[in-house]
Parts: sequence; structure tokens; C-alpha cells
Amino acid sequence: MLEIEELNLTFGDTQILRDVSLRVEPGEVVAVVGKSGSGKSSLARTVLGLHRGRTRVEATRLRLGGSDLPGPGNRRWRSVRGRQVGYVPQDPGSSLNPVRRIGSQVREALRLTGKPNSETEAVNRLAEVGLADPSYARRYPHEISGGQRQRVLIAMALAGRPGLLVADEPTSALDDEVTDQVLDALTAHTGNGTGLLLITHDLTVAAKRAHRVVVLDGGRVVESASTNCVLNSPKSAAAQALQESIPGRRLRAPVSSSGQPALTARSLTKRFGDVVASDSIDLTVHRGETVAVVGPSGSGKSTLARLLTGLAVPDEGTIELHGGQVQLVSQNPFSALEPRWTVARIVEESLHPSLGLTHAERSQRVFEVLDEVGLGVAFAQRRPHELSGGQSQRVAIARALASRPAIVVLDEAVSALDVVSQATVLDVLCELQASHGTAYVFITHDTLVARDIAHRTIEVRAGRMRELELEH
Repeated sequence: MLEIEELNLTFGDTQILRDVSLRVEPGEVVAVVGKSGSGKSSLARTVLGLHRGRTRVEATRLRLGGSDLPGPGNRRWRSVRGRQVGYVPQDPGSSLNPVRRIGSQVREALRLTGKPNSETEAVNRLAEVGLADPSYARRYPHEISGGQRQRVLIAMALAGRPGLLVADEPTSALDDEVTDQVLDALTAHTGNGTGLLLITHDLTVAAKRAHRVVVLDGGRVVESASTNCVLNSPKSAAAQALQESIPGRRLRAPVSSSGQPALTARSLTKRFGDVVASDSIDLTVHRGETVAVVGPSGSGKSTLARLLTGLAVPDEGTIELHGGQVQLVSQNPFSALEPRWTVARIVEESLHPSLGLTHAERSQRVFEVLDEVGLGVAFAQRRPHELSGGQSQRVAIARALASRPAIVVLDEAVSALDVVSQATVLDVLCELQASHGTAYVFITHDTLVARDIAHRTIEVRAGRMRELELEH
């Protein structure tokens, strides 16, 4: 199906991939894993012919279905993409047209790949990926959940019945239940001979579906073996680091409930039309405490975050801050950081004049907090496009902590990071909490991450809250 031998990829003067070799057989699922910056997405883009500009691709063999793949920018890619190889991107929110109905977008994918594109056919294709209700075709992207949007992208990628499907981090921001649904949709056609190249930073995702795992590090293949071998007996340092960073292995010390409260919420209720997103939620967070909020997609976690940070107003109930500020760290640091600003300016933005700091004190605080999150002064003059995902999230954390707030709300703040970067960010948060006594409300879909970071864990489902006891 897909044959790659000694692939080298260069952007300008920078070599991204070095002597990469791998195969995907018909009906096989091959997972490519590695930390941020290892070359995973660059490999996917090479297979899809998405590189442009000063890109040089050299390979002893680069074939799909027995035919050589075109070079970068070759017009022949128009007959390859969609028909021979389908693509499922990471972020469905930015990959679907927000002003067009779902059915219309599936029909367009069918038309572009030369398939019958009636409304009935679009409904049938959506049903294949688990969206069996015909009403999905009439909805807009904002009217369905993240997992449902991801399944729409899978339906579009499969429109031309390609022999190979490339999925780039398709489950990184999804809870376990929805992840399984998306993986089911991705692998549904492997029984008919469709190969799947699954790009992921999460070894647990690879373990669920992949037949083989290829580990990338620094643009090189450092390990390639069966999934069981890589998971249970990793040979390379990169694979060992990924395995050791799998969430759920650390133990947090308990916090005394007699500590001073940082935030108290009583009877919080928020409705959107007939939907109750938050239903009479009571929550107290103490200084120096981390409370994790877990729950499936659409359960009301992010609505709670918006209420606690004042970005949404409750229909009923009250929120009381017991001194200090509340700050937010959002899920996507790339959209949360102003791309034209330097890191120093981004962090300094949070230092409100009411803090009474002089210009020199503001600059000193910026350098202090960059050191605290493990970046240092060297990063002060960089811009967001010069940072990795983990570095960008640490800048977002530095901005949130620069004003020394009483409480920080983190909304899926590590869900899009590879497990090594994720573990680093969690360590930074714990160290800063120990230094400053900051309270955290840590919203996540991953109970293993909650186990690593939280002193207490609450679950939100259908807007209602209950406390959980997670085993360590």
C-alpha cells in the first residue's frame, strides 16, 4: 500500500526528516508516535503532498498503491488526494466551513472525488461513521460536538474510498469514550483493505488500534516494531520517555480542607435555551489546592470554566473570590497568544496597572515568571510561531501567573500536548503551586491526568456535579 524508503525532507536549510523508512500494508494500522517536533506531522504532509515553497523531498522509494507519488507542487496530486489517500486533520473546528451545513460539505467531498453526491448519499456516508440520524446533515458545525465534528471529517476523508487514510492527531482533545468512537470510525474500513497511518503522541491511543508502531525522534526512525513490543519492552530512549510520561503514575499529597478558601461558588446555573449547561453547582477551592473537573465532551466543563472566570454570567447563583485575581489558561495556546507580539509583551499584558508595579518591576516580573516556567530570558523576544506546543502553553501559564492570582482555571490546558511535554507542564504547575500557594481548577477529559495533578476530583455530567475518589 504505502512504501517509504530513506525519505529525507528539507525546508530551506533545515533537514526535518532523515532516512525515514516505513510501510503500511492493506488493512494495516501503523501508528507513528513521538514528542512534539519529532517530525510526525511533516511525514504526514509528505505522504499527502502538502509541502510547498523551499521544500526538497528525496527518497529511494515513495510509492502508494504501486505508483510513485508526485513531487511537491505537482498537479498530479489533485488525482491522488481524496481518491488514493484521504486526510483527517487534528482540529475539526478550523477544518470545517462554519457557514455551511454538514451535509453540503460531505456532498462537496463526494463531488470532488467523482462519487455520487446526492443528499441521500451524504446521509449514508455520515451513518457509516456513527452519525446515523439524518438530521446531522442539516446541522452546522457549531451545532455538534467535537467528536461528532471529527467523525464528519472522517466521512469526508473516506468520500473517494481511498486505499490509505492518514489521520494526524485525530483524538488529542477528546475524552476516552469519544476517542474510542472516533477510532472505531477510522478503522471501520480496514477490513476492506484500507490502510491507516495514525499520527499520535499518545501511546495509549496506539495501543488501542495499531498493529505496528514507528517511533520518530529528531526526524529519524529510532524504533519500529509491533505495538506490544514498543509498549512493553521499548528499546529506544524516545520510546522509553513516552512510556514513562504516560499519565496516571504520580501521587499528589492531600490538602487540608481547613485551609483558607480561594473561591466559593454557590448554586451556579447556566442555561442555553432549553439546555441546562450548569445545574446548581456548588464548589469551594482552597488556597494551594488543585481541584480537577472531569467529564465527557458536552458535559458542561468548559461552561463552568467560563462562569468561574467571568467570561459567562450565571443565570442563578453566586461566585466569590476571597482576595486576589482569577486567571484562565485555555486549551489552544496558538490561538490564545497574539502572533505579532513577543513573549515578553504577551506575559506583561497580564500585569494590570492596579498592581502598582513600575516599568522596571514589570520587566523584572516577566523575567522571573519566564524562569519559573522553565523558559528563561532567552525566550523573551521570541514570537509564538517560534515556539513548540509545549513552550507556547508554558508562555500561556506564565501570563496567567505573572500577576500572582489567587486562582487559575486551566481548561484542557495539556490535552493537545505530547505526553513528554504534558508531564513537563504538569511539573511546572506543581512547582509554582508549592512556591506561591496558587489554587487551580484543572478541567480535563482525562482522568489519568486528573490523578497526576489533582488533590480532589469532581465529575460533571449533563451539568451536574459529584465528587470522585480516584485510586492512585
